[in-house]
This record gives sequence, C-alpha cells and structure tokens, in this order.
Amino acid sequence: MRILFLIITSSLLCAPSSQAAERVSFDGGADAAGLLLQARAAASTMPDAAPAAPAPRPQAARSMADFSHDATPAEIRRANDYNSTRHFPEGARAPFRPVEDTAQFAYILMSAYEQGGESANLRKTIASNLPSGVKLLILADSDEADRVRKKYLQWVPAERLIIAADEDTSTGFWARDSFPVPVYDDAAKKASVVAARYYRDFTSWDAVAAGAHAPIVKKDFTFVGGNLMADEDGNCFAVDSYRLFTATAGDLAAAYGCKTVRIMPHVHGIGDVDEVLKTLPGRRVLTNTPEYRASLESWGYKVVMLPTRPETYRTYANALIVRGTVFMPSYGGAADGEARQVYESLGYKVVPIKTVSLSDDLHGSIHCQTMAYPPMPEKDLLKSLGLARL
Repeated sequence: MRILFLIITSSLLCAPSSQAAERVSFDGGADAAGLLLQARAAASTMPDAAPAAPAPRPQAARSMADFSHDATPAEIRRANDYNSTRHFPEGARAPFRPVEDTAQFAYILMSAYEQGGESANLRKTIASNLPSGVKLLILADSDEADRVRKKYLQWVPAERLIIAADEDTSTGFWARDSFPVPVYDDAAKKASVVAARYYRDFTSWDAVAAGAHAPIVKKDFTFVGGNLMADEDGNCFAVDSYRLFTATAGDLAAAYGCKTVRIMPHVHGIGDVDEVLKTLPGRRVLTNTPEYRASLESWGYKVVMLPTRPETYRTYANALIVRGTVFMPSYGGAADGEARQVYESLGYKVVPIKTVSLSDDLHGSIHCQTMAYPPMPEKDLLKSLGLARL
C-alpha cells in the first residue's frame, strides 16, 4: 500500500515558509508498514496546535476540567498569532466545495472519550438509533480500543462499527472542531476531507481519515469546524467571533472551496455558527437568532425559526441531522416540544438527547460532539494502518 501526495497549487499560503497543501490519498498495495507515521510526516507544515502536551494520562484520570469548549486567552493568542502570517492569497479558492449539513451521510463520527452521564448517554443514544445505511466511527486511544469496541457492540452490529485508534485522542472530544471537514471534490460529489490546524494538541487527523477511507487535504491555518456551515450549493456561513482566529471570508473560500462566505454577527453563545444556524435543502435555513432573519431572507433563504432559550449556551440548532433523523438537544420544558414540532413539520424523525449540563458547562451539545461524512472511496487499509475495523 502506498500514499500518493498530490500538490494542490491553488492552496499556496502567503507566508514565505508555507507550502502547498498536500492532498493525501490512500491506495492499495503490498507494503503497508509505517503508513500512519508517513501520513503524519506529510503534515510537517502543520505545527502542533499548542505547546507539546504532557505524557498521556490514563483515560480515567483525565478531566474535562482540564479544558473547556471555550478557548483560553492563551490559546486564542497563539491561534491568532499563527494565523496572522498564514492568510491565503486574495482570490484563491480550493478546487472543491464543503459538504452541506444535511447531506446523505454514510458515517457518524465521535470520540470515545466521555465526561459524565450526559456525554455517555449522547453516544449511546446515537449508536442505538443509527440510521439505516450509516456506519459509526469511534476515535479511541490505542490502549482503549478493545474496550471501546466491546462497549459499542452492545448497540451497533459489527459490520457497521469502525474503531479508529491513535495514541492519545482526548482532545478530539469536540469532533466537529477537531476532525477533518468533509468536502466534495467534483460535481459527482466524490468526497474527501480537509484538516485545518486545531488550536489544541490534536494529531489524529490521519486516523480519522483512514477510518472513513477518506483522502485528506491538510491546510496550514487554525480553524474550528463548528464555525463553518454550508448549504447544498456550497455557500458558507460563519460567526464573527474569536473562533475565526483572524481567518477571513477569503481564507474559508481558499481552504474549503466555499462559493460565498457570509460572516454573521456574534449575538450569543460561544461563537460557532452551529449554535445559531442550520442549513436545509431547498434554500431553507433554521435559526434561533431573530437578528439574522432579514439578512437571510435578503439572500434568498426561507427562514424557519427555532425557539430560543434564555440560557446562554442552550440551543436547538446544535442538532445532528443524518438521513432523515434529527438528534436534537433536549433541556426540559415546553420549548423542547416546540423545537421538536419544527423539525417534525419539516419531515424529520426526532430523537431527543438530554444535554443540559453539556450545554451549561461549556462541554458542547450534539453537533459539537459529532461529525458526519458522506460516502468515501472504499479502500481496505485499516488493518495495515494498525486501526481496527469491526
């Protein structure tokens, strides 16, 4: 087995030391030893997203108190400083487009790491209600992979479960932020994934991509996937919060191939677009932010309002939609029923998941903790990479 590196010249970065982003695709062959290490070596232009992490601790000793979904001032400074010299050339656009949030997904991806009963229940509920035709990919520490496999086999048949293993995966808890973002390479919707530098120490892009059989492109700038939302035409939305890390609309077009980029004002929440918007087929968009309505309508969207919550971080927009099923945050009270009715009126089956403490304690809700990919080129490479596919 070999790894092919295709240079995408249109994604050259401004910094003199920057190189073209490398497109890494996986192909069949006989010699597979060390492929995961080779893939990581290909990302040498992507420095660590934070200073070297301490030696991995046993999973039971890790605590979400070590890091919140919100970035620290030091993390923000590092990311902003890094991006300040890595803006893309004006007018550059990647030769693909981002996958819409309601695509015909083939994979739901999550980290195996849990913190408290709500995150454990979130994972169990999604696994137990996996839509037809969808596989579940769980990213786990290598020394925990067998235990994680046995746990998820309680809810998912072996042929629909993939365990992607890497040395230390704890900072992948917010899969939406850290995992590579799916894109379409052509009009036929052949898919691959784009990895940006996470603002925390995360090095499992290759394990995730290999688990989903995904060719991967690596971009040398810092960004979080939760602040990118695309419609079915490749038009993108983001929120003008610190979580852009100085990235511009042009940077997002150059990195992900967005046709247009709308930067929405930061009204509430941490500052990710998946807290406040949900694009739907047919030029429709869900939002819980009345301040956005006039602009969205002026751009040709039919706006459907979700109920708002008085609590800062609770939001029904932070839902995961996969093949007609909505995994919807649930907080208790009448607003839950109103939000459910909105989704059901649009033809979706709703599976509510309690995320009260997850939202309130800045541990992220359902969309934050999950990623979804469309079908990828099928290559039987997991065994040779030392990853377990079950």
